[in-house]
Amino acid sequence: MSDDERNKAVIRRVFDEFVNRGDFSVVDEIYRADVVDHQPLPGAPKGIPGVKYTIAGLRAGFPDLHVTIEDMSAHADHVVIHNTWRGTHLGEFLGLPPTGRAIEFTGVVVWRLTGGLIAERWGIGVDSNMLAELGMRGLAPGARSNTRRNRTAKPPLSG
Repeated sequence: MSDDERNKAVIRRVFDEFVNRGDFSVVDEIYRADVVDHQPLPGAPKGIPGVKYTIAGLRAGFPDLHVTIEDMSAHADHVVIHNTWRGTHLGEFLGLPPTGRAIEFTGVVVWRLTGGLIAERWGIGVDSNMLAELGMRGLAPGARSNTRRNRTAKPPLSG
């Protein structure tokens, strides 16, 4: 298997196993300990705990969250995907109480891998598109101030 194909397989695991099924154990297998997520949820710690915190927060707000990879391209140490996010807002998310609203939005995510492990992630349009689907222009009142207070908070799931 080429490095490009190996890297694409790693990114498929992010969505198939971690995001869509909620298998948090896969994170330790496919992410570097010092991974940098350039668009974590407010309050997320750095590294793998932050990755788990972000997805735990998304899954708490949208228990039926499902992401479909529409297109994927890999070159050298980067993988780029176009994806569609779907879910129902049934739990609190970014300070917004559940609305029961079904959301669907698209985004582009760029991943950098080293040695077959995820080192960095950039989401393009994902957070703003999600907020627009919820009828929000920005974070709910208090979300930013909670971020500052909770900078060292433990993620909701540790394993």
